[in-house]
Amino acid sequence: MYLIITDKDLSKFSSSTRAELMATAFPKAQVDPADFPPGFGAEDFEDVVDLTPGQVEDFMEGCSAETVAGLKIIAENGPVIHASLLNKAGIENYAHFQGRVTKRTRTITKDKDAYLFGWDDWTATKDGVGHYAVTKATFRSLRIYFELD
Repeated sequence: MYLIITDKDLSKFSSSTRAELMATAFPKAQVDPADFPPGFGAEDFEDVVDLTPGQVEDFMEGCSAETVAGLKIIAENGPVIHASLLNKAGIENYAHFQGRVTKRTRTITKDKDAYLFGWDDWTATKDGVGHYAVTKATFRSLRIYFELD
């Protein structure tokens, strides 16, 4: 049996029903522990999503130039970067950047728990700044978007 639900149809459902439908139709892939970057584990990638090249294109359409520049830094230097690299894009308020990226990720994926990247324990560093990491799939999609491959 096939069922077609448009965005308009989906908007008529309760948020919990929408979330259940989305989780059933688009289950989150289990990440292989071997795919975690050094220093990262399953807890760091909980709710981190893979974005396809098409989703990255849609993502960028709603971003500020500064956010796009920050994501280009990740595409050029990732899939793991020290957050201070974002300074090259004029980003010094990492929490603000992270919030903008998270909000856009949730808009694109329609998943209220989604994150674009994971991060390590920043409290364990001397300067209070740590790393951001995207999945291999998202990293490839970012590199495709920025025509780096």
